[in-house]
Amino acid sequence: MRILSLQHLFPLPLDSGGKIKSYHTLRALAGRHEVRAVAYVRTDNEAGLLPDIQRICPVEAVRLTRSRARQCGDLLGSIVTGRSFIVERDFRAEMRSAVRDAVRGFKPDVVHVDHLQMTQFVEFGGTYRVVLDNHNVESMIVERVAQTSSSPIMRAYASLEWPKLRRYELDVCGRCDMVLVVSDEDKANLAHLRPTLSNLECVPIGVDVHHYQPVTRVKDSHNILSVGTMYWPPNVDSMLYFVQDVLPLVRREMPDCTLTIAGQRPVEAIQALSREPGITVTGYVNDDRDVARDCGVFVVPLRSGSGVRVKILNALAMGLPVVSTSIGAEGLDVVNGEHLMIADTPQAFAGAVVQVLRDRDLSHALGANGRKLVCAKYSWERVGERLLALFDRFQT
Repeated sequence: MRILSLQHLFPLPLDSGGKIKSYHTLRALAGRHEVRAVAYVRTDNEAGLLPDIQRICPVEAVRLTRSRARQCGDLLGSIVTGRSFIVERDFRAEMRSAVRDAVRGFKPDVVHVDHLQMTQFVEFGGTYRVVLDNHNVESMIVERVAQTSSSPIMRAYASLEWPKLRRYELDVCGRCDMVLVVSDEDKANLAHLRPTLSNLECVPIGVDVHHYQPVTRVKDSHNILSVGTMYWPPNVDSMLYFVQDVLPLVRREMPDCTLTIAGQRPVEAIQALSREPGITVTGYVNDDRDVARDCGVFVVPLRSGSGVRVKILNALAMGLPVVSTSIGAEGLDVVNGEHLMIADTPQAFAGAVVQVLRDRDLSHALGANGRKLVCAKYSWERVGERLLALFDRFQT
């Protein structure tokens, strides 16, 4: 079967959850089918990795740059037209031409659309089937930002954006032949928003359990670790919330604890946290296994978001004890107190962090149980089998 994959994120380097999912999905599909891809590239580094991704399948790269002037124009256009800014800002005529040329030349049986934003380049009702690969329920992320962001400007923007994005999202989902979601929660949320949707299928996000082996951690470390892309608004909000509302409660009990915030492109508000005593902001790390060695507890204090957090899967695979909010752990088949700790108020979250830092047996048990869980249910081998079985439907 011929599959054309439209990639919103260039899959390399593997430095974010979205890229990791896109890379392993592309690799699984190319292992059984004839696959071509058209992908946005945002940086020279990504462009330089084109030969590496082409070892999996042929890939045509289209440059995507976002200037402040362009963003302002797209935002104004969104306000005037009533269309989603998040979708509109990623339209490029070059991508539309590249997709049309690929369809004419390759004649795909299926077009695999990786991320909602890429559906604007699809011609529905054409000669191919359309599979939308959703990493999140995108409109739900923005709706939650409108409810929880500490920034009045961000709340105002999100309040205007999420209804427009939801209309687009539900319309597109209804027109696709199949919509892949990463969790039963995302499936239920979309079905609740539009009960007539009958094309939803769940394929969980996986983890490379061979790469992420249990790490040897610093004994009795009191370092609190967070890893994530530190320009994504939900991650930024989560760390500002943690430092302001949770960390002071932890330090009442454990004054010597430290915090490490690791992740690429930290915004100014995150960088400013490094000026506070006991807080380190590393920026980009080549390998998150290195920072994992000095980890007394891994925290995911998310208050908004959707989908599944790859960083939790990676942390569990490395045997790290994790404390998360319910939203952070959403979509994962985890049991509170067995695989990780779940807490949703500042007091409860701080209490769970202190408990894990003080109780060596609990820390070890959480890490061991988390590792067993991801090996049993979330390895990319198991996820790939599920993905390929769904695509096989188009061959019958």
